[in-house]
Amino acid sequence: MQDADRALEAARQAGKDKTCPAEFKAAEDAKNNAYDVYRACHTEEGVALAKEATAKANALCPPQAVKEEPAPVVPSPAPPAPPVPSDNLTVTPSSVTKGQSATLAWSSQNATTCNIQPGIGQVQPQGSMTVTPAADTTYTLTCNGEGGTAKSTAYIDVAAPAPVAQPMTKLCSPTVINIKFDTNKADIKPQYHDELKKLADFLKEFPNAKGSIEGHTDSVGTMSGNMKLSQRRAESVRNYLIKNFGIAPERLGAKGFGPTKPVADNKTAAGKQQNRRIESNFTCE
Repeated sequence: MQDADRALEAARQAGKDKTCPAEFKAAEDAKNNAYDVYRACHTEEGVALAKEATAKANALCPPQAVKEEPAPVVPSPAPPAPPVPSDNLTVTPSSVTKGQSATLAWSSQNATTCNIQPGIGQVQPQGSMTVTPAADTTYTLTCNGEGGTAKSTAYIDVAAPAPVAQPMTKLCSPTVINIKFDTNKADIKPQYHDELKKLADFLKEFPNAKGSIEGHTDSVGTMSGNMKLSQRRAESVRNYLIKNFGIAPERLGAKGFGPTKPVADNKTAAGKQQNRRIESNFTCE
């Protein structure tokens, strides 16, 4: 009987009267019933009931089996991402004159292949080379690696070459001398003397210059007459230069072309006047 009391008291101390109150009350009732039977002098029966009450008290609120959760699966760490490539392209000097050269230099990191455009193509990841662009050019370096692509550019300005200074060739090409003649005349009018002085000054400035005075006519008259007239006009100018300015005769020739080389329309008076002219053609040595 005492075992039943102790078992119930232990269950009460453990809080099983609250955890499983129905089962606790059943065990307690069984104990009380055992006492009643025992007091009625049913000793053996009461003892058996007490043992049953003890067993019930000991069996109150059996602990629940704890279900073990599976350990979480920890993923393996991802491999590190490949490094992103970088590159750099320079051109020195950045400005040249057409025909001159410049140096392209480049470098890269984390790259396996590199390409330069325009016109160069595949190159090593590091290097330099000489270029001679014909015009302004932007060069582009593209490098590839496992981590991606990198690009860089370099611009070079190409200037046109400075014009080559031409030697002074005053009146050394065919030049019209502003002398006009009246119809069928070869006389030099006073108003053209200054024009002839310019030609004489040139011949004195360039003492090695040699050439010819060329006479021309309009289309009025016969061909033979105009050829003779144009010759007289050329000789008139030649003689004037020799006589008035001391130009050596061997430096001057005279040639008449008649109406064969018109520079204007002979159908108009103004055109005819332009065709009645003198030209000079000199070579400066």
